[in-house]
Amino acid sequence: MDRDKAGGNENVLDRFLSDCEKIVIMHVLTKTRGNQSAAARLLGTTKHALLHKIHKYGIDCEQYR
Repeated sequence: MDRDKAGGNENVLDRFLSDCEKIVIMHVLTKTRGNQSAAARLLGTTKHALLHKIHKYGIDCEQYR
């Protein structure tokens, strides 16, 4: 298998998974009206981990309140 092609496909998959994760986080923030602790519980993660992903994806939590 060609390494460049495999790496390219992996990047596409990584981007797709990141996009899906961002959408799910935004959906849960909408459902919890921006309550990050409640969102973390629904997602089965910690608030710290959720805050890291919120920062990573540049999500503005204020718009969900």
